Amino acid sequence: MSFDEYIDMYRDCQKKDCPYRAFTFDVVNSRNQPRYITEKQSFFDLMNTVYSRLLEEELDTKTVILLRGKFNQRLDISSNIQNMNHHNPMILGDMMTFFVHNGSISTDRMLEIFAESLQAVNIDYPFHFKTGVYETNDYSLGGKKMYKGYIPQILERESKSGEIVIDKDYLSDEM
Repeated sequence: MSFDEYIDMYRDCQKKDCPYRAFTFDVVNSRNQPRYITEKQSFFDLMNTVYSRLLEEELDTKTVILLRGKFNQRLDISSNIQNMNHHNPMILGDMMTFFVHNGSISTDRMLEIFAESLQAVNIDYPFHFKTGVYETNDYSLGGKKMYKGYIPQILERESKSGEIVIDKDYLSDEM
């Protein structure tokens, strides 16, 4: 399939009640963000902080939020990563995507957790944000259903429209 066919599949999928949701955060203009370039570890610290906060949210709400299992192993940056499609969160360059059960956490709550995490690790550069639903974690079904591995790059592209840009002041800007 061509990329355009995946875009059509993505758009059709957004009209459905799908079992999974992806939240994508992409560094705005990363090549011109000196701190992102020189302090990559802070990006991974952010990823781990968001992940830990989502685990806390699961305990607080008694709701399974994060996808786990064969196709959703937790990303460990010290491990030999052979297939990024099997990790949650997934990192591609300057973008991170978290995969959750659709309906388990609201977009507003996810944005709050991300903004709080930006403050916690003191990251001062902004992120584009986009969320979308998808149908399967199984690559073998990817020609027929919207597959987890296709959605991060689609969301990254869609996020650059600038609808939502989130930074450490996001929560104070909302008030």
